[in-house]
Amino acid sequence: MDALGKIYSTTTIVTMNAKEKANGIAIAWITRVSINPPMIAISVGKTRYSHTLLNETDRFGVCIMRPEAEKLVNFFGSKSGRDIDKFAELDYEKSPSGIPIVPGTLAYIECTIKEKADAGDHTIFIGEVVLQKLFGNDKPLLYGEHSMLNPWLRD
Repeated sequence: MDALGKIYSTTTIVTMNAKEKANGIAIAWITRVSINPPMIAISVGKTRYSHTLLNETDRFGVCIMRPEAEKLVNFFGSKSGRDIDKFAELDYEKSPSGIPIVPGTLAYIECTIKEKADAGDHTIFIGEVVLQKLFGNDKPLLYGEHSMLNPWLRD
């Protein structure tokens, strides 16, 4: 474990619907970047299928996950949307704009993409918050050195 392993993050599933293709990716690299207007940034690997889809749409959803949703987060982090439809057998709802909200979501944030920034092997997508929905007040699933989550290799 290195010093970077001491950074803990809220575990999320970022969802999108690009050209009628719904997909989602488990990510832990998310942060607030502005209060007024409210904005957040997510970091997605350039080789990921979700990266391709995010470049084909103007919005994304962030599902902040409950601790008991760890199995679903592992699924979204270990399977690629290039190979399977992650939503095929999943009972989920959609936001008014058609972005998937996965089960086990504690809080949902929907953003329109305002900027993109190159960050080595990742792209940072900066989104302005256009919708917020709170489903509970318990603590979210965290990702860090003591997390039981498997390393996320695919999207």
